[in-house]
Amino acid sequence: MARLELPPLPPTEPGWPSFQVWWQQVKEAIERNDLIQQNVIDALDTGITAPGGMADQLAILGSFTIPTMILTATDVGSSVTISIPSHIRRYSNAVQIALTGGTITGLAFGTKYGVYYDDESRADAAPEYHATPYLQEAQHNWAIGRHYCGTVTTPADGAGPTTGGCPPAGSGYTAGASAQVIP
Repeated sequence: MARLELPPLPPTEPGWPSFQVWWQQVKEAIERNDLIQQNVIDALDTGITAPGGMADQLAILGSFTIPTMILTATDVGSSVTISIPSHIRRYSNAVQIALTGGTITGLAFGTKYGVYYDDESRADAAPEYHATPYLQEAQHNWAIGRHYCGTVTTPADGAGPTTGGCPPAGSGYTAGASAQVIP
């Protein structure tokens, strides 16, 4: 932001007409500065409060599922399916939404997947769920509106179902050093 640039004081004691001109220049400089400051404040406010803005992203970052362990991975023959039951998503600002469950099919055996959905508005009660072996992709805010549902390691071929999910926000959980990293 530009510094307030006031016109220089007259070099000698000004007469009334020259003082009025100088004072008008000072008034206009202050008004320009106020307008610039208001534009900056408006831009910051929009960045914070607009849909998908900082307030929404922080609410998503602090959100979690209820119950927390909602994922089940099942061997279905030649691949694995992850099932997500209907559950509650609670946001850090105490808002919550009831979500319809879903399934993710055609997954590999013995692989750790991060499960997520994208919902910038925080209002989609029937989101499309996705799974990725690159766990950081599933984390909150990897993309605008990304909601993390947790991780689950799929069973080996012929093994019984496995379960997973995510701890509540603030538990300190991260994908961890053993997570597969995007090349």
